[in-house]
Amino acid sequence: MADYPLHIELAGRLCVVVGGGTVGRRKITGLLAAGARVKLIDPKPPAFDQADRIEIVARPYRADDLSNAFLVFAATGNGVLDRAIATEARRQGALVNLPGEPAAGDFSLPAVLRRGDLTVSVSTAGRSPALASLLKEQISQWLPSHWATVLEILAAVRDKHLAEPSQSHYNRQTIDTLLKTELVELVATGQAAAIDRLLIKTLGDGYTLKELSIELASIP
Repeated sequence: MADYPLHIELAGRLCVVVGGGTVGRRKITGLLAAGARVKLIDPKPPAFDQADRIEIVARPYRADDLSNAFLVFAATGNGVLDRAIATEARRQGALVNLPGEPAAGDFSLPAVLRRGDLTVSVSTAGRSPALASLLKEQISQWLPSHWATVLEILAAVRDKHLAEPSQSHYNRQTIDTLLKTELVELVATGQAAAIDRLLIKTLGDGYTLKELSIELASIP
């Protein structure tokens, strides 16, 4: 599959999952975390901790279940039915994922590692989810949680003074300069006072953690 990686905003968009087995439940968990409107079609739907956030249709799939869907996940485990769902989804203008036959779908889902707003995705174009998962775990050892804090600091610096178009070149230079300092090591060891001194030395007054509204302990 020659794909185009992207991150997409799903908040408020309807995503339909057909099939409430292990795969379908996993898709639903991710969709809810992304703020999507989720509808599950399954004759015998499983129990969900967040059932109040899911429109559950407890009957066999029908074509009109896909009306107004943005994404469709055909996860019944029945290859013939899943392909029929995919055909109907496309006819109605939705993108479809077939977990059991990734190459037949419009998109595949990567293994995802999150550190706050920092996201790393690993994809094998659906050819080996196990390998994607293994690589994600290896990356997680290299990317501990303090990188989320580093991102928060860099984003706050950018938002405070450097986001104007006229400052874009200076913005990049300043961020690059910060990343070449001991900032990452100081964040990793929680040295707030040293971080303040570094920020003031590099950026000038007004750039302490407090003035950037960042508390080290509050960042995952």
